[in-house]
This record gives sequence, C-alpha cells and structure tokens, in this order.
Amino acid sequence: MNVGVGWCTTLGGGFAPSIGVNLIVTFTLGIPFRFLVLIGRSISVVFFRKITTLTSLICSGIRFLDTSHIILIAQCFPLLQELDLSFPKKCSYNILNGLLQPLEPLSLALSKLRKAGHSYINDPSLFHLFKNCEFLEEAILFGCHRLTNSGIVSALAERPTLRSLSFTIYSEPRDCSTLFALLKNTLSLTEIRMEYSLNIIVHNSNSFMDIFVRPQLESLRLAHNSWLSDESIKAFASVFPNLQLLVLSYCTNISEQGIFHILRRCCKIKHLNLSGCLRVKLLGMNFETPKLEVLNLSRTHVDDETLFVISKSCRTLLQLLLEHCNDVTDKGVKHVLENCSQLREINLRGCLKMHKDVFHSMVFSRPSLRKVIVPTRSLFSNKELKLLSRQGCLFCK
Repeated sequence: MNVGVGWCTTLGGGFAPSIGVNLIVTFTLGIPFRFLVLIGRSISVVFFRKITTLTSLICSGIRFLDTSHIILIAQCFPLLQELDLSFPKKCSYNILNGLLQPLEPLSLALSKLRKAGHSYINDPSLFHLFKNCEFLEEAILFGCHRLTNSGIVSALAERPTLRSLSFTIYSEPRDCSTLFALLKNTLSLTEIRMEYSLNIIVHNSNSFMDIFVRPQLESLRLAHNSWLSDESIKAFASVFPNLQLLVLSYCTNISEQGIFHILRRCCKIKHLNLSGCLRVKLLGMNFETPKLEVLNLSRTHVDDETLFVISKSCRTLLQLLLEHCNDVTDKGVKHVLENCSQLREINLRGCLKMHKDVFHSMVFSRPSLRKVIVPTRSLFSNKELKLLSRQGCLFCK
C-alpha cells in the first residue's frame, strides 16, 4: 500500500512543518506495507478502508493524543501487532475514558504495547488493556506515575501469557515483593525491566520464601534500584537459574560478593551491566565465566589490577565497556588484549590515563578487534583515526 505523507497547518495553506501543524497520512490502494513511523506531531489519518497489512505503528512524541485517535487506530488497523504511543506532548481530558472502552478490534493481534510517559494511565486502565489484548506479549510502561505495584500485579493476572514487562516504580516501599508478586502471576515472563526507584525506603521481604524457581526468566533489568542488596542478588541466583542478561547499573548498595555469587550460580549469563556500581571492583574473582560476552564496568573504580583478574576469568568477552574508569591505564588494557582472545569491542572513553601510542598496536595484539572508542576527542585527529581504521578495526571518538 502506498503512503502519502504531507505537512499542513491546522488552518490550512502552507506546508512548512512548524509548531501547530498536523501530520496527515493518506492511504491509497497500492503495494502493501507493514511499518509506519509518525514522530513529533499531532496526527489526523484519512483512510479509504481498513488496513489489514500494517503490523507496526509508532506515534512517539506526538503533540496531541485524543480518544478518537485510539479508536481510529483500533478500527483501521485490525491486525496491528506493535503500537507505540510513548511520550505524547498533551492528552485530552477524556483519554482515560477512551481507554476503558472495549478495544476488541485492536486486541485481535496486538502483541507489543509501548505507552511510556502517559501520566493519565492508572490501575483500572491498565487492567482493562491487559484483559482485552488477548495476544499481548510485551508491555512498556515507563513514566506512568499513577500506576501502583498492586495495580501492575493485578493487571498481569489478566494476561498470564505476557513475556516482557517494563515499568517504573515511584513512591511505594522498595523491596523484592513487587518483583516476586509479578512472577507468581505468570509462568511466561522471560524479561522484566523494573527501573528507577526514586524513594529509598527499604523493607525486608520474605517473598523469596514464597516463590518457586522461575527458569523461564532470561533477562532482568534493575538499573537505579538503590534498595537492592547482596542478599537480594543472592536470592536471584536461586530463583532465576537461566539468567542470560542482568543489568544492575547504579545499584549502589551491592558489592562484588553478591555479583560473585550470582555469576557462580547463573552460569548462562552472557551480558552483565555493573556501570556506576562503585562498591564493585571484582578483585576477588577466582573462577571463570565461560558464557560471559558483554561486561559493562563504566564509571566504576576498576583499575589495572582488576583488568588483569577479568582477563583471566572472562576470556570469552566480546565487548568490554570501561567509560570514565579513571584508574585504567595502558597496562590493564594490555592484559585484556592479551587474554581475551575473542574481544571485538572495547570502550575507553574518558580513560584519561591511556597513552596515544598503545592504540597503534591494539589490532596487532588482538586481531579480533572490530571497534575501539578512544578516550577523548582530542587524542586523535580524524585523519589519524582513518589511518588506524585501515587495519580492519574502527577507531572512533
């Protein structure tokens, strides 16, 4: 199906995109299409008939969102699988009532819903959405301030087939009860992203004792949750034995002891993000991680001694991120290049103790390298970077 896209002012006349414009998309008969992105404007859509070939619609950051838009989307895209309505600039006062209306046409196929930045979304509206979207597999709900922990748990009970859930916790007590309550309601979740706990009110929780092992969970993203402790991390190791991706960036209350425990128990972990974890240095690591491919230690107190230990224990690394690790020098990086035989990318942005000369020999030391991010923009000229990149590895600022 052909897509005609044009800009016009709300008063008509003129086509320059400016504040106060609407995006008008007209669909005419032609070649089928499946993907449409409309970003940053209010939207009016004119259709000659239902569009049964469109499966993905992204309307991120549009200027104005009204109930009629959601109803129109439901009616005109009956086989829509992915819908992104994140971060609208403004919503009409009756948008919440619109969400509570039956969405049967939309629920026939919808599998991915992104509604980040929707302050009007509350517990009843989320419950309604989960109940009606029968095939929903992924929901992204960041920035929805009115949602509560209990509301998310209740809604999830209506959609036990959900595979991926991302949300933000704002004002309720911080412990693991929400995380484990979610897992009690579903056996299908393979990914949970629960980030940015803003108030630090740590409560002890016995939730670990009340849940069975959840081998299906492979991805756990818990960035900026300062309430997390080593005890929590150790419990994850028992409950999520098949974890492959773990993000704990800026979880400032955890130490290397908790990390060591989960790496020993969860031997399938491929991606570990510990950026901003200032208590984690990994010096006592005396075991190997045969599956670990991506390690992010940016903005930590990692030094050359740590890099030597990592180079011995994490030999299968493909990507190592060391942004703004102020104690890293040429010596530590050489250890990594020598022992991590499969390394393809290393990020050294902000590592100001690195010397220029070491970069000229990097590719010879480690032929598998394909990308190197240098410490500062001023270290190399663009011409020098191009010359370095002729070795088969991209050097960039």
